[in-house]
Amino acid sequence: MYFRILLFGLLTSCAAPPPPKPVLMPPTKALASQPNEETIYTLGYMSDYEIWEFLKENPSEKDVLDTFGFPDSVWLDDGGSTKYLYYFISEMQDYNTIEISARSDSVSGFEWD
Repeated sequence: MYFRILLFGLLTSCAAPPPPKPVLMPPTKALASQPNEETIYTLGYMSDYEIWEFLKENPSEKDVLDTFGFPDSVWLDDGGSTKYLYYFISEMQDYNTIEISARSDSVSGFEWD
């Protein structure tokens, strides 16, 4: 009896942890299967202040994509915990960055000029 309990304990404690959940990356403008639709941002209806206020609320990745469109490039950090969405602003020749948590799928940080 004790041997079975001990054996069961050893077998279950040595089991490998479950594989990590795959991180789904959004498409970039160049790789999107659908054409880029006009958004509030691309139409020029958002001021810098409104962008800042929107991102401060930690919106979901879907809301970010609906508002800004597909990013110009996307990266995942080495730990697989943060997605970086880069939006190129041609007038400024500068990239703005939105950080999306891979766990919560919402904004975890941003740098927007």
